[in-house]
Amino acid sequence: MRKRGMYYIFGDIHGCCDMLVSLYGTVERRIKDEDVIIFLGDYIDRGEHSYEVVQFLIEIGETRKNTVFLRGNHEAMFIEYLAGRDSAGIYLYNGGMVTKKSYRNNVGNLPLPGPHGDFYHTLSDFFEGDDFIAVHAGLRPGVAKLEAQDREDLVWIREDFFGSDWRWEKTVIFGHTPTNRLHRKWGDVYFDEKRNIIGIDTGAVYGGKLTCLVWPERKVLQA
Repeated sequence: MRKRGMYYIFGDIHGCCDMLVSLYGTVERRIKDEDVIIFLGDYIDRGEHSYEVVQFLIEIGETRKNTVFLRGNHEAMFIEYLAGRDSAGIYLYNGGMVTKKSYRNNVGNLPLPGPHGDFYHTLSDFFEGDDFIAVHAGLRPGVAKLEAQDREDLVWIREDFFGSDWRWEKTVIFGHTPTNRLHRKWGDVYFDEKRNIIGIDTGAVYGGKLTCLVWPERKVLQA
């Protein structure tokens, strides 16, 4: 049985590689073998260094086996775009042009280099701990089993999740919606004890901060 450790949960990165490297350096000095690192998704788009972010995450995964990478809506859109299923141009409209440029500058035109393709296609939908659930966007209230949640909701849901009066038995830790939309405090983590949810997308790509939540300490680390 694995010794129970701490969880280090990172919010939305969006191509902000310098902030990721800085924040991960802070985490790395604290982390123990039994600890788990969780990334909530939205690694790419809008920021200039999507390729570098994914490459850095791949290297973390190679050296830290207790690492979980979740799927965000931007990774979901990117996969659809690469598969030729984005006829409406939704992905490029939502910051994908910057990601294409990042890959072109580093490896030439798409398709993706092998390890990157593997990375995008093996992302998890959620992570459930003893007393928390980590997910990119949120959960649909009233759906009893995690496995029954709609995959679209897991990466796209907003107001139907955080605007509901539903109180979750386990703390739901999520990104996707910048916290200034939740409580109008730019760069601050959103703690909602009434509904037992914590939002940690603190707007790194918008001039805010990149956040790592240490669980169960509830300690906030930021870059």
